[in-house]
Amino acid sequence: MVLAAAMALAACRDGSAPAAQSAQSAQAVSLPQVSVTRPVPREVREQLDLSGTVAPSATVTLTARVQGVLKEIGFTDGAYVKQGQVLFRIEPDTYRAQLTYDQAALDNANQELLRQKQLTSDNATSESTLQKAQTTRDQALAKRDMSRINLAYTEIRAPFAGRIGARAFDVGNLVGASDSTKLATLDRIQPVYVNFTLNERDANRIGLFTQPPRTVRVNVLGAAAGQGQGEDAALEFVDTRVDPASGAVKLRADIANRDAHLIPGMSVEVHIPAGAPQNVLLVPDTALLRDQAGASLLIVNSAGVIEKRAVVTGGLCGSQRAVTSGLTANDQVVTGGALAVAPGAKVRVVAAAAKGQS
Repeated sequence: MVLAAAMALAACRDGSAPAAQSAQSAQAVSLPQVSVTRPVPREVREQLDLSGTVAPSATVTLTARVQGVLKEIGFTDGAYVKQGQVLFRIEPDTYRAQLTYDQAALDNANQELLRQKQLTSDNATSESTLQKAQTTRDQALAKRDMSRINLAYTEIRAPFAGRIGARAFDVGNLVGASDSTKLATLDRIQPVYVNFTLNERDANRIGLFTQPPRTVRVNVLGAAAGQGQGEDAALEFVDTRVDPASGAVKLRADIANRDAHLIPGMSVEVHIPAGAPQNVLLVPDTALLRDQAGASLLIVNSAGVIEKRAVVTGGLCGSQRAVTSGLTANDQVVTGGALAVAPGAKVRVVAAAAKGQS
C-alpha cells in the first residue's frame, strides 16, 4: 500500500510539470505584441527649417522707347541670352534720316556761329546777333544729340545675361505707341535670391540681430535624398525691422545656382543652423506621443512592462527625431503596437529593429 501510494504521488508530480509549462506558454502568447527599436546615438546640430521662395537677383521689363514697326526679334521665348545681345530691333530708317537732317542743321549752325564771331571781331555785327547764332547752334546740337539717342533706342539689348520670358509682340507690329509698351521680361537667375521670414523668437534665439549666420542651406522642396539639390547660400540681407503684423523679420539669401535648377517663384526649404553641435539620441518621429504635458515615448522595461517616459526633443534628422534628455541608448522604444497597450501593461516583444536602423 505504501509503495502504491508513492507511485501514485510520483505520477501526479510528473503530470503537473507539462501542464504548468503549457499554461506559461499560453499566457505569453496572449500578451499584447509590440515591436521596439533602440535609440541611435549621433552628434547633430540643431537647425531651423523654414520655407522660402526663389526670386531673380535682377529683373528688367524691356519696353519700346521709340515708336515704330518691330523689324526683328533676336531670341527664342524662354531662352538664355547674353549681356549686350540684340533682343528687339525697331525700324531705324526714320530715325536715321532724322539724325542726318539734324546733323546737317547743326553743321549750318556751326558755320553761321563762326561767321558771326568773325563779324563781331570786325565790329560788323551786333552782340545780340552773335548771341542768337550761339543759341541756334546750341539748339541744333541738342536736337542732333536727341536724334542720335532715339536711333540707339531702335535696338534693345540685354542689360545683363539671364533668361527671357515670352515676347509680347511679333514682328510687324507697331510698338512704342504708348508710354510703356512692354515687350518682354528678363530675369537674372545666376545668382538668384531666396526670400524667407523668421519669427522674432527664433531670430533672438540664434542671435540674428547681433551675430547672424553667414550661410544657410537651401533644398528644393520635396527633393529626394541624394539628388544633390542642396546648396549653400550666403545670408546677405536681414531686414531692419520686424513686421508688427506677423512678428517676423524678412531675410534674403544669395545662391549661385550654377546649374540653373532654381527658377523664380519656386518654393524651397531653408535650413538655418541654430546652435552648437550636441550629442543626441535619434528615435523614429512616429514613435513620439505628444499631449499638453509635452513629448513622451513608450518604453519596454527589463520586466517586459510598458512605461511612459517624458522626453525633451530637438529637431528632425530625416525621419528621425532628436531626443536630448529622458532617454538612454539601451532603452527599448515602442515603434509598433502602441495603440493596443497602455503604461503598466505587460507585453511581448515580437520584433526589435537593429540598433542604428533609421
